[in-house]
Amino acid sequence: MNKAYVSALLTIIMWSSLAVLTVTITHIPSLLSVGLVLIFASLPGLKYWRQWTLPWKVWLSAVIGMFGYHFLLFDAFGRSPAMSVNMIQYLWPLFIVLGTPLFTQSRLNVGHIIGAILGFIGVLLTLTQESITFNTADFFGYSEAFVAALLWAFYTLSNRRYTKMPMSAVAGFCLISGILALTSYALTADLQAVIPTYSDLLVIGLLGLGPMGLSFYTWDYAIRHGDTRVIGALAYLAPLLSVIWMALFIPEVVLKPVHVITLIMIIGGASLGQYIEKRKLAALLLVNTDNCSVKG
Repeated sequence: MNKAYVSALLTIIMWSSLAVLTVTITHIPSLLSVGLVLIFASLPGLKYWRQWTLPWKVWLSAVIGMFGYHFLLFDAFGRSPAMSVNMIQYLWPLFIVLGTPLFTQSRLNVGHIIGAILGFIGVLLTLTQESITFNTADFFGYSEAFVAALLWAFYTLSNRRYTKMPMSAVAGFCLISGILALTSYALTADLQAVIPTYSDLLVIGLLGLGPMGLSFYTWDYAIRHGDTRVIGALAYLAPLLSVIWMALFIPEVVLKPVHVITLIMIIGGASLGQYIEKRKLAALLLVNTDNCSVKG
């Protein structure tokens, strides 16, 4: 398998463990935990800060994408039902697939579009196993989740466009986004309300090492070396794997046949676009070979 897709799958596995880890620090305000985690995630790359000679447009788009996504998403979780917010924010893989032609020279075939839709339907099947509500009062939170999904797709595809960007620059994006999150928390919250314990800091450290740390670097590598149309479709594995993680560690969560169906839909959908593209390429090569034979 291509290294980029291995990197993408590793990222997806790490992201899928996010819910299991964050459930133990839900008592910490979101902006505080996000800020601490992002700063922790920046530590491995800080020694390479001299490599971060990037145009200001790169910094602006990356920070808007990373900080904007996390800020809006965690604020949405605080305003509206979590299951509904989660369902809406998982539009970002679909946005990545459909937005690929806007940021790259790749084009979509019908397989990519059908595959992305199949993946999203699979996510809906998984998420609708729980009660989901859509009340008018929650509309603002849902709107935040929708914009957050757009921002993460924007962050992902923008980074793909900057081929000369060193991977260590992701540490800079994390650092600035973390500082913005902590600053926002300091301006809007009671600083004495919550003081993280040592166990809280341990979980934050684990998050900074994996689901919100190493994952940013592996995702950057995957996006800039792989096919974003395929990776976007594969990303729908994240919510499904998240349910599996929770079923392993949380007794109340039980795996159901629908999860197997979802897995098949996601993997099949992610493969469909590549299959059609290879068939077209094979047909084109066959036509060229026939033409050469006729000329000969």
